[in-house]
Amino acid sequence: METERLIDSNIAFIFPGQGSQHVGMGRDIFENFGEARHVLEESSDTLGINMKKLILGDDEGALNMTENTQPAILTVSMAMLAVMRKEYDIKPVCTAGHSLGEYGANVFAGSVDFYHALLITKKRGFFMQNACPPLFGKMAAIIGLDKNIIKSVLSDINGSEDKDGIFTANFNSPIQIVISGLSLLVDEACALLKEKGAKRIAILPVSAPFHTPFMEEAKKNLSDYMNGDWFSDANCEIFSNVTSLNYSEKNDVINFLLEQMTSPVRWSESVLNMIKSFNVKTFIEIGPSNVLSGLIKRIDKNTGSFSVNSVSTLKELEKKLPINSR
Repeated sequence: METERLIDSNIAFIFPGQGSQHVGMGRDIFENFGEARHVLEESSDTLGINMKKLILGDDEGALNMTENTQPAILTVSMAMLAVMRKEYDIKPVCTAGHSLGEYGANVFAGSVDFYHALLITKKRGFFMQNACPPLFGKMAAIIGLDKNIIKSVLSDINGSEDKDGIFTANFNSPIQIVISGLSLLVDEACALLKEKGAKRIAILPVSAPFHTPFMEEAKKNLSDYMNGDWFSDANCEIFSNVTSLNYSEKNDVINFLLEQMTSPVRWSESVLNMIKSFNVKTFIEIGPSNVLSGLIKRIDKNTGSFSVNSVSTLKELEKKLPINSR
């Protein structure tokens, strides 16, 4: 699969976040490429746990524990990135990641190395997992309903409770918004939004109300843990979940990775800004799923998007992108 330089450079690399995990993710990539196995071994050595067993085993419960899920997804994404770098010479114009995926984007951009990103995501997952008591909160994806209707319903619920207990957490696409908050209030909102005309509602498999003020303690704990010396200026523009705008300076890297824990993910805006600011024509999702690729098709139908999550999808790059074979 030796190739020359990609002709069209209007490409962005994007990295998925929590929820994209599944047992056995990346199996054929690890089986067929030494570069991927090296990343897996480095992850195990860094964290002192058997990442091969966690990722390729059959213990779904262990994999879905947030403190395990986050470094596991990062490991699989970086393994696939390492293989892509070996097989193709693609020079993206910018990068982004959804929530946890923003760490993958930063590793790719050189603003933090894989070793420290592993340490941080392990702690991040632990702090987020333990920020609230079990069953305290939940998240739900609302599909096919205008964002203003969703915001109005949440505002009414918060007003009746005389406090903010439910929030918009992810603006994923024009037809998908995720809400997050106290379990009882999320259930109440889901019932009301169904009455308002939501086409589908899906409770997400997460352990806490992420991307809300309920994660303030987790953010503080992570801030205390992170060392500024672990970071540097990025060599590629990264789009922030918090602002939906690009950044590359070290201080912004640190601040945005912390702020995203309590702020909504502005994914739809980020994608549109990548298209507008960098003329991105193709998004390549690097990680264990094709969730982001599907969202992008909803955000801009004229933009190409596909995922690299297996050997077969890796080979499909030659057909889908203008690459000259040697």
